[in-house]
Amino acid sequence: MVRALTFDVGNTLILASPRFWLLPFLEERGLRPRKDPKAAALAAFRFYEEHHLSARDLETALGLWREFHRRLLAGMGLEDHAEALSQELVARWKDPALWPLTPGAEETLRALKAEGYPLAVVSNWDATLPEILEVVGLKRYFDHLAVSALLGHAKPDPRLFKEALAALGVTPGEAVHVGDSEADLLGAEAVGMRALLFDPLGENPKALSRLQAVLDYLP
Repeated sequence: MVRALTFDVGNTLILASPRFWLLPFLEERGLRPRKDPKAAALAAFRFYEEHHLSARDLETALGLWREFHRRLLAGMGLEDHAEALSQELVARWKDPALWPLTPGAEETLRALKAEGYPLAVVSNWDATLPEILEVVGLKRYFDHLAVSALLGHAKPDPRLFKEALAALGVTPGEAVHVGDSEADLLGAEAVGMRALLFDPLGENPKALSRLQAVLDYLP
């Protein structure tokens, strides 16, 4: 029987693709990418993944985001604007517009809490995540936040999941994890949790395309 759930954040609760947050930001300034945004995003997110575990405090984390934005913008062919815009983006890091919610995210969490399910975040993120979840209105739904940079290990390391399970007071067999990546699946399954793969873009036929569909898998 399912007694608790854990959720990834990037591309699960918050849309990570730059088309949802960076392209509108650029359009407001009369700018458009000159190179492939998808390739630039892949490279920038790879850089972030390689360095985020060291971002255990806000100063380091914001420095990481500044470099992430700079690389992303330069990769889009906007080298002349990269430095100034990266500084502006970091200055606005608490702006909810830069962290657009996945459709149905809050509704799903609200429904789960109404049913009495304990919830936790299990996310590969830096020290900014607790405050980001606060400004987008999702932190109140979670009983615990297992954030990789704050714990010192990242998915698919099972220790991140074990920490969340212990905080929720449930066994692996009593919990379901929802996430968008192979790291989510491998980490959850390594500890004996059931994992639901989610794709907010609806491009993976093996994944849920609506977050509310999580509710259909519960008793």
